Amino acid sequence: MRIELQKARQKKKYTHEQVAKKAGIHRATYTHIELGTRNPSLGLALKIAKVLDTTVDDIFLPIDVTKSDKTA
Repeated sequence: MRIELQKARQKKKYTHEQVAKKAGIHRATYTHIELGTRNPSLGLALKIAKVLDTTVDDIFLPIDVTKSDKTA
């Protein structure tokens, strides 16, 4: 499960359906992305990040990767 993606969605108080509609995709597609059973294209990741008012790094990169990049 992509916990940061889920947290970003919940912070905005959006449902899966709302994020999907705003990103121009099917709800099932978004649900699979949030569950981690499907990887989005870069373009779709950017759309989702924009909908959730965040960055691709914050919602899709593993925490250990983002921490090591920010401390370097």
